[in-house]
Amino acid sequence: MAGSAGQSNHAGASSGGVATSAGTSTGTSGGVAETAGAGAGALGGATSAGGDPSVETPNGGEGGATSVPDACPQDPNKLSPGECGCGVPEAPSATLADCHTLESLLVHRYDFEGSGTAVKDRVGTAHGVIAGGATLSKLNGKGVVQLAGGSTGSYVDLPNGTLSSLKNATLEAWITWGGGNAWQRIFDFGDSTASVPENNPAGGKTYLFLTPKSASGILAIAFSLSSQAQEVGVAGPAVLAQTLKQVVVVLDDDADLLQLYLDGVKLGEHAWTSQLSKINDVNAWLGRSQYSADPELNAVYHEFRMYGAALSAAQVKSAFQAGTDPAFLAY
Repeated sequence: MAGSAGQSNHAGASSGGVATSAGTSTGTSGGVAETAGAGAGALGGATSAGGDPSVETPNGGEGGATSVPDACPQDPNKLSPGECGCGVPEAPSATLADCHTLESLLVHRYDFEGSGTAVKDRVGTAHGVIAGGATLSKLNGKGVVQLAGGSTGSYVDLPNGTLSSLKNATLEAWITWGGGNAWQRIFDFGDSTASVPENNPAGGKTYLFLTPKSASGILAIAFSLSSQAQEVGVAGPAVLAQTLKQVVVVLDDDADLLQLYLDGVKLGEHAWTSQLSKINDVNAWLGRSQYSADPELNAVYHEFRMYGAALSAAQVKSAFQAGTDPAFLAY
């Protein structure tokens, strides 16, 4: 975000940026108001769904201990081990229909398999490229890209119009964040105030972004069609943990809602009456901000998926249970 001394000024409540409080929202001009004590916070008092301590991540994340079934149900309508969450807690409720629905709604999927700098879209034709010196690599046998962060770090550049071409949308990122300064971007779709906005960060103009750490130190999303002062967004209760995490943003144009999920659990939502078609996404970036003062992302990016629909809470949970590179998405 644009700010003095290389820092974002997003935290200023009076300018409509992300406001901070111990339990109440204090933003006064339409910015993303954050509540460090509540489960979620945003403009106008967004409600929180709270966390679910019984949910266990497929990779040993936070949550209470739950038993994992040794084998999947023998019902032919159920799944084989490793498919759509089978073999993780609550998997017996997942069916082949759940998987097929998720698969049918996918419009773009990036699994970072391969080598070099080409990022292949496994579902559509919106292939991307890695900029800034990084290349595709392997981690535990699966494709990843390591984004180094900093002021000249690497990022993934996706084709123009990737987001604005959708009506309802769900964006699902699987990352292991490496920590660091505030206002890094898990993704940022939009344009800047530069005279030539494409490929040139300056100040943010129109955008949708997701950050692992705002100025208040918490996970947050923001949407704007004009400036920081006009942001609408949702904030989580804490900074993103530095373990493998699923972070999901749902943009439901039909229901006028913006929602944020972490590891299959809804953190909060906020009224959203705009349209994705109004974003000028000449910059479709994973790991880079429209604001030149913001650092690039320090993280291992495992997978990124875009759905052409607003996934339900049950569908987001099924996608989480499936983990990265699930069998039902193997091409």
